[in-house]
Formats: sequence, structure tokens, C-alpha cells
Amino acid sequence: MVEETILGKSGGLRPLDMVNQPAMYTERYKMVKKLFSILKKVNPNTKQALEGLSVQLESLVAKLSRSGQSYRFNMSVLIRDLLKFKGDLLDIKIAGKLLYGEIDEKFLPKSKVVKEVINITKDEALKLLNSVLVPSEVLVKNNYIMDIYSDKKEFNVTGYIPCSRCNTKFQKKDIMRKTICKYHPLKKQRSDKDREEIYPCCGKSSSSTCELRLGCKTSDNHVFRYTNYNELSTITEFNHTKYVDGEKNVLALDCEMAFTSLGYEMIRLTIVDFFTSQILFDEIVQPIGDIIDLNTQFSGVHEIDRSKHLTYNEVISKVIIKELINKNSILIGHGLENDLNVLRIIHDNIIDTAILYSKGRYKTSLKNLSFEVLNRTIQTGEHDSSEDAIAAMDVLKKKLGIPIVKKNWERS
Repeated sequence: MVEETILGKSGGLRPLDMVNQPAMYTERYKMVKKLFSILKKVNPNTKQALEGLSVQLESLVAKLSRSGQSYRFNMSVLIRDLLKFKGDLLDIKIAGKLLYGEIDEKFLPKSKVVKEVINITKDEALKLLNSVLVPSEVLVKNNYIMDIYSDKKEFNVTGYIPCSRCNTKFQKKDIMRKTICKYHPLKKQRSDKDREEIYPCCGKSSSSTCELRLGCKTSDNHVFRYTNYNELSTITEFNHTKYVDGEKNVLALDCEMAFTSLGYEMIRLTIVDFFTSQILFDEIVQPIGDIIDLNTQFSGVHEIDRSKHLTYNEVISKVIIKELINKNSILIGHGLENDLNVLRIIHDNIIDTAILYSKGRYKTSLKNLSFEVLNRTIQTGEHDSSEDAIAAMDVLKKKLGIPIVKKNWERS
């Protein structure tokens, strides 16, 4: 019997036997009892099911822990998340692994929370998504280009433009000429301790007397980025998706960008399907201008092969189609106006997690949002557009109560 294997013939709680266990049996036994005590408060399953679930959870922690220290750490995180998510196992992880799918499903069917979330239909999910579409007037306030008349800014006729990194004004025609550009690669952050603004890249403040206050990194070129329709459209025209027919779909999108002779351009594009979490498109993209800086620290792109990688026009011809991005698509992203600008796309159906989770004038970074909402760490090194697209998508699923792990959908 399964119950005898898990609970023992006596029916009492005890940890499963392991060849190599990270902690003493007595410590593991105490943890099983503690898990059972917590689950009784937050999970509506029967006593017998909760006993079996407690044993499985402890066993999984033991299996994924390599030492006593990691066992205690992973267990403390599990206990914290069980209380935080009130027993909802769908989004809880142990050592990076989601619990749902790892534990025996025989202990889940009677959980009202799990049943209700897993049984959500595609049509119900679409209703939830439609309820958080960002109104066009809010998109405009957040620097989205919504039509060719929405941005009346004029060209910079002087020929001088401020460097996006060091703010020094330079002549745009001299962009490929070598110079000295000292800058901080990371934006200032306000210190909670003394309320002073600190550059996290080097720890210096703008009030520092050290020379590093001017910048801890040096480049051979100044750079710039266009942000309004008139300037962006001089490089390549915008595509309005209202002219592209297609069935309704939901896509998470993220771009990586680099500095070129023409400003800030797309060098990688990832598109992920919301319902299956499958990556539908993920390609390195040739910029139109000459490359100045691939911005590898943030883009994760180390090299672009002009003979191999897709051009901008080739990418557009592959993604602005009825099967992918069309007028009925819902596009999801974080700070998506930047991605749509480098793609030169105007689109109406937008869900932007930066707007959705904004705190007044301030927007939470995707890195912080992923950690706060999903307990997931991203952007620990070079950025990855697929990781970022999926993180924004999962943050939205969490907010709407749509299961992150659900892959098979049916319409109501």
C-alpha cells in the first residue's frame, strides 16, 4: 500500500528513508511534524492526505539539499512560502523546482484552491487578461507611441544631442569618432540608510569627491537614443498592427538592445506564448546602423554575424503576421514601450507589468518584481530576453490567479 510506504505501518509521521540524507533523522522527523502542523492551518485536505503531503515535502527538501545547512535553508524558505501563499502549492519552489508536478497529485484533488485554479478555462483567462489591458490614454502618458499623430516632437535641428550615458552634448555626425565617455552603467538608487543616492555599479554617490563620481566605466564613443515618432521613423517606418488580421492570441515579448550609429536598436527578440509558455520566436537581430556597443552586460549578446543573423526587415516579416503578432494579439511585457519602439510597432492591446505594479510615479524593476511576486531571481548576470519575457508573463499570471504551471487549456 502507498500509505504504508509513506506513513509506516503504524500510521505515524516519519521521514522517508534515504541512502544519503543531508540532516540527522531526528531533525528530519521534527521538520515533518512541523510541516504537518502548518499544513493543517492552511490546507483544507484530510488529515491522512496532509500527513502524506508533509512527508513528501520534507523528502523533496532532503533530496534537493546537499548539506545540513542547505537543508535548513530550503526548509525555512518552504515554511515561509507555505504561510505566505496560504498552502497554495502551485507557485512554491524548493531549490528552484516548482512543487506542483514534483509531489504526488493524490494529495491535491481535495484542495479547493488547487482545483479552482487548475480548472480555469482559456476563455476565463482571456476575460481576466482583458480586464487589465492598459487604456490608450495611460499608454500615451507612459511614452507609448499609439499612432503617427500622437507624438508632435520636432527634430533636433542643431545637430547636437546629449549622450545617453554621460549627458555630454556632442554632434550626432561625430558619433563614430573616438572620444572619452565616462559614465555609470547602473542608475542611481536611493540608500535607505542615509537617503543619499548611490550608484550600485561602484558604490559612489554624485556628491562624492572621488573622480569615480563622474563615472566608473569609460567608452570610446558617446551614444544616443531616439524616443519620439518623428526621430525613430527616420531610421525605419512604424508598422501599425491594426492592418494585420489574425485570431486572438496572448504573447509575452522582450527585446535586447545595443547602441549603434543610428541610436538604440534591437539585437534580440523573444516572443513567448502565454498559455503554453513555449518560445515561439527567439533570434539575434542585425541592427541597421553600425555597432558601437552591444551592451553585453545587459543584452547578453556577445556577437552579431552580418552573414548569419536575421536583418530587421526579415524579423518584421516573420513576426508581424496573422499567426503571431496581429491586431487581436494581447502583448505582455515590462516597460514594453521600449521594446515596441525598437521594433517600430504600434499596437493597441497592451498589458505592461511596469504600469500594473507602479507605485505612484515610480516603477518597480522586473528584477525586483520577479523576486517579490514569484520568489524568482533573474538578471543575476547578463540579461536574457527569454527569461525576462517569461518573468513578466508569470508575474501577470500570479496577479490574476492564473496557474503558472498550466499548459493544457480548453475553452469553456
